[in-house]
Amino acid sequence: MSRPDQSPGGLSSAGSANGARKARGAQRLDVIGLGESMLALRWSRHGKTFDWEIAGAESNTVRYCAAHNLSTAWVSRLGTDLAGDLVLQGISADGVDVSRVARHAGHPTGVMLKEPAADGWQVRYYRTDSAATTMAPDTVDVAELLSARVLHLTGITTSLSESCRELIAALVARPRPGAATVSFDVNWRPALHPEGVSATAAGSAAEMLRSTANAADVVFVGLDEADDVWNTATPRGIRSLLPDPEMVVVKNSGHGAYALSEGGTVCVPALKGPLVGTIGAGDAFAAGVLAGMLRASEPVETWLRRGHITAMSALAHPADVGTLPDPGTINGLLSLSPPKWARAEFKMGESLP
Repeated sequence: MSRPDQSPGGLSSAGSANGARKARGAQRLDVIGLGESMLALRWSRHGKTFDWEIAGAESNTVRYCAAHNLSTAWVSRLGTDLAGDLVLQGISADGVDVSRVARHAGHPTGVMLKEPAADGWQVRYYRTDSAATTMAPDTVDVAELLSARVLHLTGITTSLSESCRELIAALVARPRPGAATVSFDVNWRPALHPEGVSATAAGSAAEMLRSTANAADVVFVGLDEADDVWNTATPRGIRSLLPDPEMVVVKNSGHGAYALSEGGTVCVPALKGPLVGTIGAGDAFAAGVLAGMLRASEPVETWLRRGHITAMSALAHPADVGTLPDPGTINGLLSLSPPKWARAEFKMGESLP
């Protein structure tokens, strides 16, 4: 199996990967995320300029996990271009280990363009034949990824290429060589399936996503996504389609979220707060839930609260990844009684009274 630090096929590693791995030793990472990240250009509403940021569901999630003081890594491929440099530097600056990211001279880094629209932002992707589309089971160390406490994946990667589908299939297949909890966010992107949910190289897109999600341990999916892909719009209906995961977390937009497991169903209302942009909120929510899950003493209700709190930092910021509330605010929200939680509302940067 080829490794990024061995530079096969025109690849180079991100920084001194060998040295970084030696320094890590046998330390087990809390969360590893695998998937494509792109350079995002956001047109300023107030002037003829672009602001740049990083777009990528999996890297968004691990960046938020890092903000929750978890040890994290992001695994992907980038081009040997300025866009790749900026993506790598930005994710690393948020405390995420990027030593497993390979650079591919023959393929570019993907780019996303955010244009102002009446209801927020219109997004256009320029990712065809990007470096990330070349990911495959023989380009990463599957066993190493599954050695983390949590491996976070999304349905976006299954849509990038046939080799990416094969990689995700290898990572979710049972029995697994490692002890990782595999987290899978459906993250339905219609733009990646112009044919809708009709036939693809791997069969129906709907069935591909369902079977992949059903092989995971923890699944995140929105009611709207489930309705679009599986024509199912109730938490119980979704759970019946996904009987095997230990937990299925169903998000109902700004209303709340459900966690369905053998222990029953837990529902927590969404947290009220400012709405600046919605992109990245689902990734942030997943990070909060995973951060709670990795705290063994916390109940499922608190996991969902952490998800809502983390999502607020995305909703209150124009970029995909914002700043978490201060620890005092987070702890104050987590300690609220259910009735007070349901009424709670705050602005980012302000502590609760």
